[in-house]
Amino acid sequence: MIQSTGLTKVYRRGRPPALLDLSFDTRPGMVTALLGAEEAGKTTALRLMVELERGQGITLFGGQTYRRLRRPEREVGVLLAGGHPLVGHPGRRARGHLRMLAGAVGVPGRRADELLEQTRLAGVAEHRLRSFSPGMHRRLALATALLGDPHTLLLDCPTEDLSPRNVEWFHSFLRSYSVSGGTVLVTTRTPQEAALLADRVITLDHGRLLADQPVSEFRRTRLHPEVVVRGPQMARLADLLTEQGAQVRRDSGVGIAVSGAGRTEIGELAYRHGILLHELADRVVEQPLTRPPRPTLPGGSGRSGHVQLHPQPNPGSEPRPAPVPDLAQAPEPQSAASADTLGAAPAVAKAAAHAATSTATHAATPTATPAAETLVLPRVAPPLTGAPPVHPPAQASAVLGAPTVLPAPAVLPAPTVLPIPTDPRSE
Repeated sequence: MIQSTGLTKVYRRGRPPALLDLSFDTRPGMVTALLGAEEAGKTTALRLMVELERGQGITLFGGQTYRRLRRPEREVGVLLAGGHPLVGHPGRRARGHLRMLAGAVGVPGRRADELLEQTRLAGVAEHRLRSFSPGMHRRLALATALLGDPHTLLLDCPTEDLSPRNVEWFHSFLRSYSVSGGTVLVTTRTPQEAALLADRVITLDHGRLLADQPVSEFRRTRLHPEVVVRGPQMARLADLLTEQGAQVRRDSGVGIAVSGAGRTEIGELAYRHGILLHELADRVVEQPLTRPPRPTLPGGSGRSGHVQLHPQPNPGSEPRPAPVPDLAQAPEPQSAASADTLGAAPAVAKAAAHAATSTATHAATPTATPAAETLVLPRVAPPLTGAPPVHPPAQASAVLGAPTVLPAPAVLPAPTVLPIPTDPRSE
């Protein structure tokens, strides 16, 4: 049994991870398929499982990691996709290549002959590897993974770019291996192959787990059967099929794709109406899987690669008041002509002139004011040249700015005049 938890791999800082928190398990007696397009993270997952790359997460094979297995070649057989199609030196023979690897693994040489029979390579055992076809090279690589008689197989796209005959052989071999109690984990890019081969399908997209489904549910939700029909009278056949309740859509060229009607029913309908058919075949098409929306994070700041998060206001807290603009820094007018630049309306100027007269009269007869009393004076523009100080009413202060509270100056009593003593000798 294979248990993988939290497999994560990031190749470069600041770029999306190749694999993000992938967790799954593979049980004996089943074929599990990792399905995904190119760069979905399938090969990265296998390399992390056998610790060929550094990353996060852990994979247990029967309760132990790959490096802690005493004889990993007898526990896990691995076949990874490589850049070179050859599995060995092109000048070596197939039998000699397998026997050399059997000695390195520590198994008898007869094991190599048994695997040549199982993989149907016994007839070309004495041929050199340079003469092998891609399918023969892939079978020899599978025989290499089976040398230690492992109970677990990890295969990375074992049927990619092979002929239909070789693909069918690989499928039957892997299914028989799982029926005998083995654990098989394969990667594939096509949903059709996953539906034909696997008992369980794990779908990856850009390193993230999208679905983990039994093959019955996978076929129902991801695959859609239809019949491809080609011939010179497809428009007439499409009308007849539509009347029967089938769904018809145009296919490439002069063909149509029919859903809701079987191949036998379509053939009989075409025969009764004298419609010539050039092709009538079943086909399975893939339905796109609904992807969950990916979380959007704010962009990074600077070159550090860190993400800056701006705190959001608490819904229960009271909003802060807006700051009051400070008019103390406003430039002073240079002349009476520049008084209009302060933004005061003509009505405000008239009210200020009226307030100036009453203020001058009040200043002529000062009264004693207690020291604790304060006088509210609005912050106003400087008076015009030669005019007395102006204290506008509340309307003017609302226009020019917020009032400022200043302590009123205390009125001191008049000083007492004392007589100056005279010198009697000066008389």
